[in-house]
Amino acid sequence: MRQPATFLMQSKYYSPAFNAAIFDGPIRIYFAQYQETTALKIYFELQEQLKELYFDARENYKKNGAHIFIMMYPTPETFALSFGDKVPSNIMVERLEDDYLVGVRGPIQEAEINQIAESLEMIIRELKSQVETVQPEVALAEL
Repeated sequence: MRQPATFLMQSKYYSPAFNAAIFDGPIRIYFAQYQETTALKIYFELQEQLKELYFDARENYKKNGAHIFIMMYPTPETFALSFGDKVPSNIMVERLEDDYLVGVRGPIQEAEINQIAESLEMIIRELKSQVETVQPEVALAEL
């Protein structure tokens, strides 16, 4: 069984600035403790904006175990350590083996919450299509 949290913590995307997290099934939000209010706002906004897809994410997680890590980097400097300083976007989506990672350059503005939701929607749809594609093969293997 793979250890996604251990792998994440040893990757270039993890920062010692992350000292708090919200775990909800496959979705894990990492942030600095002073960002807690923003992290909770993002968490509740994602649940509200992605109602049906949030349920799909949990169902897909049961089937494929893929996580979606949202990394709220508190400063542009901490973001640059993971993604470089030439990145034009404040939000980056990367693959981390079977998991996805959404890096967000702080400080986070209100408009970026919608961009985070759009990124999550894209990821969840991708994971759902992967599960749907794999399912017929699993069914045939069980025959």
